[in-house]
Amino acid sequence: MSRVHLRSIIFIAATTGGASCISLIGGIGLEAVQAKILPLVPLIVALPALNTMVGDYAAIIAAHAGDPAEGKHTKKKLAFAIAKAIWVNVIGVLILSIWIASRRGYLFTDVFIAKFVLFVLFAMLSIVAGMFGLTVLLDKLLEKKRLSADDILIPVVTSITDVAMLGLIALAAVFLF
Repeated sequence: MSRVHLRSIIFIAATTGGASCISLIGGIGLEAVQAKILPLVPLIVALPALNTMVGDYAAIIAAHAGDPAEGKHTKKKLAFAIAKAIWVNVIGVLILSIWIASRRGYLFTDVFIAKFVLFVLFAMLSIVAGMFGLTVLLDKLLEKKRLSADDILIPVVTSITDVAMLGLIALAAVFLF
């Protein structure tokens, strides 16, 4: 086995293991604020949807970032398409979570709805924007190390965005209560 191949395997194992450790820390943080989160029905409905959407966007962006055949024009079109999809998803999550919560007897206040809408918007926009920047940085790093972005970028970026969403869940417990 060549030295470069061994280094690649070690790098992949270290980044995947590191991402898993970060997820574990995020899960422990979530357990610490669980009592504050559980009474909030709309947030409980919205969070899995938000987490799934962010993970999906991370995979899509990372897959396109690692493709050397795609030019700046194609990536710009992807960014505009994702921006449109985010708005549709955010509006859908807001309507669905508020509707389900109201059907379950949750009593809304105007202040809570304003905070909830701002939180959902902030969560989606900040994570996706951060993910774009992170993907570009990691893609450049992998390119310098002559490693395949296809093998590394998607798992690393999706793990990091999952952890970021866990952090936002903890922030929601503080912000919305």
